[in-house]
Amino acid sequence: MFGMRLTQLRKQRGLTQNDVAKILGIARTTYSSYEQGRRSPDVEIQNKIADYFNVSLDYLHGREKTEDYTLTEKQLRVASHIDDVLVEEQLEEIIHYIEFMKQKKPK
Repeated sequence: MFGMRLTQLRKQRGLTQNDVAKILGIARTTYSSYEQGRRSPDVEIQNKIADYFNVSLDYLHGREKTEDYTLTEKQLRVASHIDDVLVEEQLEEIIHYIEFMKQKKPK
């Protein structure tokens, strides 16, 4: 599961194995072996991976659903600017609306 999640996260960002290996400070062959499930990274590297991709270790090891951490580029842009333009009360209303929409069944 770890290797599959790692591959998915890398591809979602449009990165090569070499790109991620450089970010983590490891050899590309070492990184490749993580994706293929031949090796497991130590705790320090696992933490670097989780921090870089902004996911939990539970997610990397298959303990949480994929959709909980997958955001589109548009969602990421909106999320990065939303605090700048809304007051706390407005944010609360948005959160309530999102929860309402999650419960609503699609037509």
